[in-house]
Parts: sequence; C-alpha cells; structure tokens
Amino acid sequence: MSEPTRPFAVLGEGDPAAAIRSAATDAGAPLVDRAEADVVVAVGEAALREAMRAAASTDTRGHPILPVGTGRHAVDPSLVTDLVVDGPAPEFDVFSRVAHPVVAVERPDSRRRFAAADVAFVTAAPARISEYEIAFSDGESASVRADGAVVATPLGSEGYAAAAGGPLVSPGAGLAVVPVSPFTTAPDTWVASGRLGVTVEREEESVALVVDGDRWGTVEPHRAVKIEAATTVDLLAPTAEQG
Repeated sequence: MSEPTRPFAVLGEGDPAAAIRSAATDAGAPLVDRAEADVVVAVGEAALREAMRAAASTDTRGHPILPVGTGRHAVDPSLVTDLVVDGPAPEFDVFSRVAHPVVAVERPDSRRRFAAADVAFVTAAPARISEYEIAFSDGESASVRADGAVVATPLGSEGYAAAAGGPLVSPGAGLAVVPVSPFTTAPDTWVASGRLGVTVEREEESVALVVDGDRWGTVEPHRAVKIEAATTVDLLAPTAEQG
C-alpha cells in the first residue's frame, strides 16, 4: 500500500461519510478542515452543494471536489473507501477534472448569492398561475404562464428541472430553463448560454425565490432577478478506465 500524502476533507453526514473518514484514518491519510484541504470529498447532495458554493466564494476554486453518493456525477462510496485504503485516493491520479458552473443570483435589491444546482421561482399555493418573462443574453426573450420556473446548472439539471420536464445538460453546455406546470399543452424548455434574467410579469400568488433548495425571499413583479454562470468549480470524475 502506498503512503497517502495529500490532505483532504470529508464533508457530509451518515454512514458513507463516516466510513470514508474511518478508512482514511486507518490508512494514515491527513484529514483536515475544508479550508486547508487540497481535495474535498463531498458525500451526499447537500454536502456537494455546500462545497461548491464555498469554493466559488473563496480562493479555493482550484481545489477539486470529489462528489460521492448518487447521481450521474457522483461516485459510489465503496469505490472511494477502497481507493483510500489502497492508497492512491489522496493523489487522485485515477480521476479527471470536470469544470462545473456555479451561478450567481442577484435580486433586485442587489443582494447576491451562489447556487450550485438550481434557482427556482415557486408560487406560494399549488396550481396558481403566474406569468414569467425570461430574458436571454442574446437579446431574445420568452414569456410563459406557469406555476413557477427553474433555472438549473448541469449539476442541477437532473433534479427539480428534470422532474419538471427539462433536459439533462452536460458541463459547459449552458443552463437549463424550465417552466413548472406551464399553462400550455406544448411547453418550451431552453438551454441558456450562461446569463439570463427572470421577471414576474403577473402574479396571482406570492412568488418565492428558492436557491439550492433554500427559500431566499419573495420576488416582486416587474423587477428582474439576474442569474449568471459566475465561475466554475472542478469536480473529480473517474477516468474512462475506472468509470
């Protein structure tokens, strides 16, 4: 067994995270806090989003994140445990880096927040229609009547956006823009280049702004929320030989 040398952090709760920490400790791998780590192992969806937002808001964007758990971008916990025990995991030479966008969300009051997965506009009551204008960076716009709307990064495109009928988007391909329960039999979805604005043109109920699953105030009509791919964070993915 080779000697682990690269310091890394493990984020997340539950048995998989505990097993990875235990395996690392038994192998003599240097476990450190996130700010001191060369690599962050993020176990579970919540931990991954937290790690990506933290990397986007600090000077640690160059430090890669290894997503562990379920989903098309995550690796199985048992693979990570085996790699830690066998030695090469701290060097991560069997993984490649894939740049994933993190978006900045700016409200009309100029407050700003990062989102790793998605930004959703959700009416307070189900089946209550509002009208949204979506302005794209190329000058085009679209208007849609729907219960809500969601803008998802490639990472988030497999979650709420996919459940609403949106496409799966590959890293680097743009942002998925999807109406939620639209008032039409032939709804459109879009892939935006990386910058757009969403405005509530008409509301029948209060519209909440939800960033990575956390409610972040309400949206006033006729005032745009700006969403832009602000930076990228590297996620580690198994190489073709290991995938």
